[in-house]
Amino acid sequence: MKNVFVFFGIAILFLSTCVPKKCQFPAAYEFEIPVSLSPAKDTFSIGDTISIVSNFLDQVYERKTDKWYTLEDFRFYPEMIIREISNEVTDEAGILKFNILVDTLYDFSQFNYSDGAVGYIGDYTYDGENYSLEYKIIPKEIGLFVFSHFLAIYGLGEDQEFDGKCARKLVDAIVNINEDSDNNIELLEDSPDPHFNEWILAKPKQRFYDFGGYAFVVVE
Repeated sequence: MKNVFVFFGIAILFLSTCVPKKCQFPAAYEFEIPVSLSPAKDTFSIGDTISIVSNFLDQVYERKTDKWYTLEDFRFYPEMIIREISNEVTDEAGILKFNILVDTLYDFSQFNYSDGAVGYIGDYTYDGENYSLEYKIIPKEIGLFVFSHFLAIYGLGEDQEFDGKCARKLVDAIVNINEDSDNNIELLEDSPDPHFNEWILAKPKQRFYDFGGYAFVVVE
C-alpha cells in the first residue's frame, strides 16, 4: 500500500511539473466584463428610466493570470434577472414589474424558467472589434429589488478557444457593475428573506458583486 501512495505522489508531482507556470491557476479563467447602470441611485420612482450599458473591446482582462486576451466572436451568454425581495418569499419574476426596452439591434429577450423565474437572455453584438449590449428598465410598481446582469458562459461556452488559452482550462466571466461601486448592497439588510439579509451578505463578492448585483428601492 505504501508503494501505491508513493507512485501516486510521484505521478502528481510529474503532472504538476508538466503544466506551464502560466497555467497553474485554480478552476477557470475569470474574464472581467464592464457594465454600467445609470443613474446610479438607491431610490427610483415609478416611470423612471434606468439604463444598462455593456460595451467593451475584444481585448478582455482576465484576473487569474492578470493578462489581457483577444476574444474574437466570443459567446458570453448574458442574462438579466430582477428579483423583488420586499417579502419573506422572494418574487423571482420581479422583472414583470418593469417595462424592458431592448433595441432590435440586440439579441436579448424574455425567458421563462421552469421554476417560475423570469429573466432576459441572449448575447452581445460583435462588430469584429467591439462587443455591445444596451437596454433600459422602467419600474411599474413599488418595492425593494435586486437587479443582476451576469454571464452564464461557465458550463455553456467552455469549448470556445482563444490565443494563449491553457489546455483543459474552463472559462468563466465576472461582471463588474459601475467599477466596483457598493451598488447599494446595504439595502439587502432590509429584506425579510434570510437568503439576502444573511446568506449573500456573508460572502458579498462571490454572491453579489461577481454576479452583477445592484439593489434599489422603487417608490411612487
